[in-house]
Amino acid sequence: MEISHKFECLSAELGANKNERGSFVGCLLRLAGHDFMDYRDQETDIGGSDGCIDLNEPDNKGLQSCIHKFGITEIYPLYKDKVSLADFLVIIAEAAMARAHRGYDPLEPFKTDSLAQKFRDGFKFGRKTASSCEWAYGRMPNPEHGCYGRRGEDGLKQIFVDNIFKGSVHPWTMVAAINGAHTVGGVSVENSGYRGHWGAADE
Repeated sequence: MEISHKFECLSAELGANKNERGSFVGCLLRLAGHDFMDYRDQETDIGGSDGCIDLNEPDNKGLQSCIHKFGITEIYPLYKDKVSLADFLVIIAEAAMARAHRGYDPLEPFKTDSLAQKFRDGFKFGRKTASSCEWAYGRMPNPEHGCYGRRGEDGLKQIFVDNIFKGSVHPWTMVAAINGAHTVGGVSVENSGYRGHWGAADE
């Protein structure tokens, strides 16, 4: 598994603002998350996990540098004839989460009830890669708008509860979980305008 190998090759040393493995996982989660968070439009049936991300959009600042830093662009060509880019982004994010999980067993990575086993057995192939996604500009959540939106702008409810997790039994639980992904890594003024630190991944 390429992602697991790359994870293992990174330093496990932890220090002040230093966590290479955390940065790697954070990069992949942000890449896959920002791909699906433009959410699928029910009327046009576009959006969601479609492998299309505008790396020049302000919300995605820092992504291009991290995917090149960790060699992600070198992995997909090995599998491009077997899986769509849209599916690939989901696969590598799930593989990174499974490898970083505290219950990961290198001798039996897909053992019963492991995160890797759950991701593998529950995976659904078939996402189609979009060649362009200009329409998605500005659809990401803005932290300044809070949970319910402000000044007529969408908040987490309008984006997640009313769209991405619409129909879910516990949509706010899902919102909490997706926001929890931001604890893997940190933020930088250059990329997001905020300053903070949870791990080390550029946010």
